[in-house]
Amino acid sequence: MIKPLLKQLSVFFLLLVAVACQQAPVGQEGALAVVDPVDNNTQPTVVYLVRHAEKDISDINNQDPDLTPEGKARAEALRELLKQEQVDALYATKYIRTKNTLKPLAEERQLEVLRYEANDFIGLKNRILENHQGQTVVVSGHSNTLLPILEAFGANRPVPDISEQEYDYLFKVTLSRDGTATLETDRFGVN
Repeated sequence: MIKPLLKQLSVFFLLLVAVACQQAPVGQEGALAVVDPVDNNTQPTVVYLVRHAEKDISDINNQDPDLTPEGKARAEALRELLKQEQVDALYATKYIRTKNTLKPLAEERQLEVLRYEANDFIGLKNRILENHQGQTVVVSGHSNTLLPILEAFGANRPVPDISEQEYDYLFKVTLSRDGTATLETDRFGVN
């Protein structure tokens, strides 16, 4: 009677050891941990869209002005606002004002600001979905391009237009795997 019981205990002990060996102990030197990679195809793609911050209009002949001090403060406010977000890519047009709106984020995250053509709304959408599926992207655009970009992603316009004096809109488009777009509209910046 004791021999069968010892045999059963031995088998149980061996199974217990086998299971324990398959799980990596946490915090032990030399332990191997198996980490499941993030499957970006199951994650939603998040696109934040902002208009470039306040531009310097003191020289009416300058077609590519930089940001004003208020614009630089707004760019910093954007960086601060997205501080807790995982940002994977940044897109801006060829203009200094759109690039510099993203500059604080780019420097903090050590990301390159990628260039897109201002009026190629579908091209921007396709590029983001092809290269950043399941990631978070921030796009800096213009008063007359933000709403068409939203529409290219499948969102409805939350406002009829954006005036030349409005710099504080923050649009967040979340694209599910099935392509459904949800839109959140907020405002940001310094008071």
